[in-house]
Amino acid sequence: MKIWQRNTLAAAVLPLACGVMLVACSSNSDSKEEGAGGSAAKPNLSVTIYDRGNIPQGMGTIDNNRWTKWLNENGPVNAKYVPIPRGESVQKLNILFSSGNAPDVIEEFDANFRDQLYQQKQIIPVDDLIEKYSTTYKELMAKYPELKKASTKSDGKQYEFGRVQKLAGFQALFIREDWLKKLGLQEPQTVEELFNVAKAFTENDPDGNGKKDTYGIALSGETGGAISTMFQDVSWVLEDGKLVHDWDRAQAAVTFKKQLYDAGLADKDFLSDKNGQKSLQDWINGKTGIFVGRTIDPLNFSTYYEPLKKNVPSAEVKAIKLPASTYGRFAVGVNNPVQMTTVINAKTKDPEAAMKYIDFMASKTTGEILRYGTPDVDSAKNANGCYVPKDLEQFSKEVTWNNDFQLLLQQIELEPCASTASQLDASQPLQKDFIELIKENNGSEFES
Repeated sequence: MKIWQRNTLAAAVLPLACGVMLVACSSNSDSKEEGAGGSAAKPNLSVTIYDRGNIPQGMGTIDNNRWTKWLNENGPVNAKYVPIPRGESVQKLNILFSSGNAPDVIEEFDANFRDQLYQQKQIIPVDDLIEKYSTTYKELMAKYPELKKASTKSDGKQYEFGRVQKLAGFQALFIREDWLKKLGLQEPQTVEELFNVAKAFTENDPDGNGKKDTYGIALSGETGGAISTMFQDVSWVLEDGKLVHDWDRAQAAVTFKKQLYDAGLADKDFLSDKNGQKSLQDWINGKTGIFVGRTIDPLNFSTYYEPLKKNVPSAEVKAIKLPASTYGRFAVGVNNPVQMTTVINAKTKDPEAAMKYIDFMASKTTGEILRYGTPDVDSAKNANGCYVPKDLEQFSKEVTWNNDFQLLLQQIELEPCASTASQLDASQPLQKDFIELIKENNGSEFES
């Protein structure tokens, strides 16, 4: 099985007059606050944070909530978090940089965009910062030298910070196994078989309600991306030892999506479902047969599986491998074990504060609090010494949506307790079922 990671071309920098910008960053303001007695307090720092629109009601906003308050109370800086829409992060960051309002610390998954910032000299080398001001991250680099290798650019200097995590699938291709059984179908192994199964799921009344009201497959959200992965549509591919921009695979992926659309096998309004929430609702309401969800966090249990079982108790779900296309057979989303996530704006006025913030966010202590919540309040240790939620429903409301504050969390440092399976209760039937789905998705080489 080949594992490919989808890359996208960075968007062009969009000019925008400074007068219309509403977001200010600390590089344009005083870097330190004065305390009541006139002495310098914690330095100010602006930091990006993904806004996925997923904060539960009553938990505040992504830039003002329980976790931003905890980080500012316990961390070395007063961080102002700047929301960045997850689905439009590159576009938003380009606007902020072009207007001179980009935050001091940028956290962004898109490697092409981070490289663009490097090429344009909009981020700083961090070797000296690490040497002078870091303790935690410096120790992590000594323990995991891959961190330095992955962050070093062509000029021989480091420009990025990242995290080390266990190799595991973060996405899963879910299929309604009870529908397969009812219609006498086999698990699809090829693109053609996937189309035929989706067609049967749409037209042959798999839920038995006598109505033609089911979708064979989702097209919005992460399912659409997985279909592109199925055709190895990763923008850049190796041909004759050279990296070239590919269009054939992209065309094949779009063609297949159009075939699904034209045949009425997916929601006709999928393009307006920007964040995939409509397709998620169709899945958990038992109206979609093939859907890509996640298996990397306890929140995924309460997002993709538990609601479906409550709405349709007879539903049976299986995690299957991506069917093969003419370009091969590939894995659905898999974690990058050494993933760069963070850079420092070249215009920041206080690089030392940025380094100290990064140290704090990369520490095991901070990571445990963000991942497990407050000990004996949100979670408690089980017989294996791992923190598990005291109440999974409350834990999902209070804790598990804070993942985007964990982009410097060294998950490998929390093993074996960091896995989703270790945080679920196998004595509970539904949670046990989801643990089995995780194992089914990852295979024994990933998850115990």
